[in-house]
Formats: sequence, structure tokens, C-alpha cells
Amino acid sequence: MQRQDCQFKTESSIDLHANRRNGMSTQAKSGSRRDWLCRTYWGVAAGGLSLGLPLPSGSLRAEENASKKLLKRPIEILQLDTRAKIVLELEGKLFTKPLGSEGEVKPRESEVQAKSTLDYFEKSVFTEGKHVVSARRYNEAMAENWVAGKASKQVLRPECNTTLVMKYDGVWQQYCPKNTLEFREAQLLRSPLNTGMLESLLPEQPARPDSSWKIDAPVAMELFNLEAVHKSDLTAKIAKIENGVATIELAGSVEGTANSVPTSMTISGNFRAQVVSDCIMVTWVGLSIREEREISQAEPGFAIQARVRLIRTEAKDELAYSDQQFRELAAKDEPGRWLVSLRSNAGRYAMLADRKWQTYVDSPEESMLRLIENDMVVAQCNISQLPRLNEGLQWTLEGLQADIQKTLSDRFEQFLESSERVSESGLRLLRCVVSGSTEDVPIQWIYNHFSDDSGRRVSMVFTMGANMTDRFASADVQMASSFEFLQADGGTPTPAPEEAVERSAAKASEASSK
Repeated sequence: MQRQDCQFKTESSIDLHANRRNGMSTQAKSGSRRDWLCRTYWGVAAGGLSLGLPLPSGSLRAEENASKKLLKRPIEILQLDTRAKIVLELEGKLFTKPLGSEGEVKPRESEVQAKSTLDYFEKSVFTEGKHVVSARRYNEAMAENWVAGKASKQVLRPECNTTLVMKYDGVWQQYCPKNTLEFREAQLLRSPLNTGMLESLLPEQPARPDSSWKIDAPVAMELFNLEAVHKSDLTAKIAKIENGVATIELAGSVEGTANSVPTSMTISGNFRAQVVSDCIMVTWVGLSIREEREISQAEPGFAIQARVRLIRTEAKDELAYSDQQFRELAAKDEPGRWLVSLRSNAGRYAMLADRKWQTYVDSPEESMLRLIENDMVVAQCNISQLPRLNEGLQWTLEGLQADIQKTLSDRFEQFLESSERVSESGLRLLRCVVSGSTEDVPIQWIYNHFSDDSGRRVSMVFTMGANMTDRFASADVQMASSFEFLQADGGTPTPAPEEAVERSAAKASEASSK
């Protein structure tokens, strides 16, 4: 499928001239030619580059205002209200390996193309110039992908258009306070640039017209949403000053970690900065990024060439959070806010789960998920449709235990826990925790059996090595408590044959023992 070109309008989507029309023009109208050149183009103030308006002298207020007009990283601002639009286009190759493969297996290559657009108002709160938390209201969030000729599209649901941006597991992520994001929506909102970190591209000390400076590794890590940066020679250099707008070249390479695997980025392009109400702000970014990332347990590897265009202006929106509320939210540790909705239209079920769960198989008969931490499989979850019982009949806990012993055979050792209850979604839930071994490797299984009065049944089996039980903790409890059947739409899920269910449990135990 031929990729559509993205027409990125630098001044029409968001009116950058609005500030000038509102009396914020950067061109002085009086003074000598020499003074006019100083004020308009680089005006050395306090030893640095000033992009501000002519200011009255002889007052502390004037000196304070002058410092806000210097081309340097703002550290005195507490809040920044903006609107940003980011367009990303990429093309290249994806690299995947067969599920469960180990060793020197040649990856399979697939051509990939993608285009995404994020358009949002953002209210960012800072402490000593460091981004603490943001609120965003999305006007548009969309991504289109073409992988091996197959197209897919993801759009943010309107009811989730307001999010909060905070650090989680060391990476900036978003959640919706009113409606739980679906897993794909959480991925969609991971923008190629963290707009809350854009001002960190500016120099820490006031810059002269010929200045250049290094972008610190921690800044590069947060700006590009990486888990770590091990090496960086990313450098910024002032290219020109025109009409109160500084154009700054950005070039270099970054070697870091994403999804617990190595990634390398080669970056070239430029960004622009100019005066807004209280500081110098980055208003435009245009970058070309070449990235190569290794295959991880969670995602394919890739080698792609991306083009990023960002336009940003000062703009306020009615976001129902004060600065103090922002800071209080950021200070609280609420793990529940980071849950995502895992929804299977094929299997007709949905549940809440940690973002570390990845779906590998999703079919009407069976789904397979894995819990990935630090590029390691902690546990596997197999969800299987079971043959229906006659309406009004229910499986007993004793019946489930007998079936488990038959399925595991000589791998079975003992039941550690057994219980039955009604789940939060009104399903009858039977649960058994079982210890055993596969080829002398200790294994733990957690069996969950869901059923309703209509006779529909689903099995959800967690499998992990006994050495992973502490890391797994009680991940199954949240998933099982929130598990619900979805209404059939044009058909009902196909039950997996009983022997297929047994094979699934066996495969899960084998995978966990590796």
C-alpha cells in the first residue's frame, strides 16, 4: 500500500502569529540602528542572547523580566500552558522471531510504514525547571500502520481524551483518570518527543550567538522516552537569529535502552525557540531519526527512518486541575492508575491488567499473554474457551481439581490453595494454586475457571517457574477479579477442544521452565 504524504502546515493548524497580534512582537520600533539590531537579533544581555522586547531599565522588575528573555533553559517557571501537534512518519523493517525460539534463529523481516498524529493542549508543572507532571486534552490521537502490506489503525476513544502524564517505572507515561486506557491506547500516546522536556534542549547558561552545547544523557533519555542512555554525543548549536526566533541545529547519536534491550539513534535536524509570556519556549521541531532496536520479549526489533515535525504555541485550555492538585497527584503512589484494559474481541472477554502483560496470541479459541519484566518472561497466561454446560449447571471445585490432576499427570505434586467465589463482574470463579515440576524444574500453576448461568465457561491458567512467584506476586488476582464476558457480536467464541486445553497447559508449563 502506498504511503500517503503528510502535509504538515507550520502556521495554519496552530496560529503562531497570535502572540504577535496580541502585542508580543519581538521587533523594536525605536532606538538607533545599532540598538535595534541588538534587540531584534541577538541583544547581548547579562552576557547572553536575549530574544525579548525592549525593556525599561533601572528597576528590579526589568532585570527579572530581562532574565526571562535570555536564550537559556528556564528554571523560574512553575507552569507552562501550550498546544502541540506532532506528526511522525516512518518506514523501514521489523525483525521478529518465532514464538518460543531461542539461540541463533534468523529473524524474519517485514516492511513497515507508519504515520501518527497527536494534537493536544498541555498544562505542564515544573519544580526548579524540571518537569513534574502534565495534563493533556487531545484533539486528535491517531496512528496508521502498514506491516507486510497489512494496514491497521488506532484512534483514541473520545471518553479518554484527557490524560495525566507522570513517571512510571522510570519512563514518562499517561493514564486517564476517568476511564481506563486500553493497552493499544497507552502505546498510541507514547509520543516520539516528550513535550514536557522540550525546554531542556536549551542551554543551562545564557547562550551567545555562536554558542553550542551538549545535550545531557538524562535529558536525551526523557526527551525520547528511553529507559536509559549509556552514551550520547547529541549537540545543539545556534544556526541563526531572525525576528526574535532562534533556530538551533540538533545533531548526534544516542545509545540507550528501550524495553530492556539496546537501541541506537542517529538524530539530525533543528528546533526553534522564541519568547512567550514568562520564558523562552521551544515552538517548532523538525528531526530526522534513524533508529535500530534489538528484538525484545515484548516487541519486535526494527531498523527505521523517521521524520518528526512538531509545532507548539502558548495556549490555555480549561483543564480541571490546579498546580497544587498536580503536585499532590504526582507525589502519590497509586499503582491502580497504571492498569490497562486488555480486551479480546475474538475471545469475547476483557479485564484489567498491568502494562507489562503482552498479548502474543488472540483467537476465538485461545489467547496467550506473557508478563515481561527486564526482557524476561516472568509468567505466561493461557485463556481458553471451554465447551458449554447445559444452562443452570455449574462445575464444582472438586471437578476442577480432578481435571487439573488428570491434565498435569505425573507433573502434579499438591494443591497449595483452592477456593470458589463470585467475581466482581458476577461470574462464578473457581481458583486452584498448584505446585509441581517439569523435567525436575519446580513449577507453579494458578487455574481460574469462570462460568455464568448460561453455561459459558473460560479457563485462565497462569504458569511460572517456582523462582518467579515472588516477582509474580498476586498479578492474577487483579486480572481474575476484573475478568468479564463480552456480549456476542455476530457469533459466539469457539470452544477449544478438551485435548487442546490440555496441550495449552502443557505448553505453558514448558515455556515457563525455560
